[in-house]
Amino acid sequence: MHKRHTFHILIALLVFGVTGCTEDEQFLEDNISVDVAPNDATLFRMGDWSVVEQLVKANSGKVVVIDIWSTYCAPCMQEFPRLIELQEKHGDAIKCVSFNINYAGLPDQTPESDIEFIEPFLKKHGDSVEHLVSTVTDEAIYEKLGIYAIPAVLIYDMEGKLVHKVLEENAYESTVYPSVSKMLNPTNDQGESDES
Repeated sequence: MHKRHTFHILIALLVFGVTGCTEDEQFLEDNISVDVAPNDATLFRMGDWSVVEQLVKANSGKVVVIDIWSTYCAPCMQEFPRLIELQEKHGDAIKCVSFNINYAGLPDQTPESDIEFIEPFLKKHGDSVEHLVSTVTDEAIYEKLGIYAIPAVLIYDMEGKLVHKVLEENAYESTVYPSVSKMLNPTNDQGESDES
């Protein structure tokens, strides 16, 4: 059931072994914290999907965008800056959240096992969005949300209703940005479609 994670780990090891140390890898080496407890309190929180549900409720009146990702998912990491850009563009009108699902429940793995990979990546992108790291397995999240893969972006309307579940690569420009803009400015839809 967890062959996907094993495959991703093997590919990552192969790529890192073949390509040598890149600038990003040097960043990771220079910034990995042995004791992550002090940093995780401010940069990210650990939790299950109920924490996301609480965030959606707490942000009633805003569009909420949840980006589900993993450091084992290259397309997820490539798209991650788009989530940051979305928050910066719309400010207080929306709430953007990153939800990491690295934890696969493999033998000798805990939800904290991959913090040494997750934390430097999040530091690189800052804290303009809220970061959560899952304490339940990726498979449990897939089952809970009825999704089959990541990257995945969930968009909730201002009443807290899930209105879009986007399961595609390069989805921000094609789907997420237009959907959020439409939800924030419903009166502009007709004018925009007339111009196209």
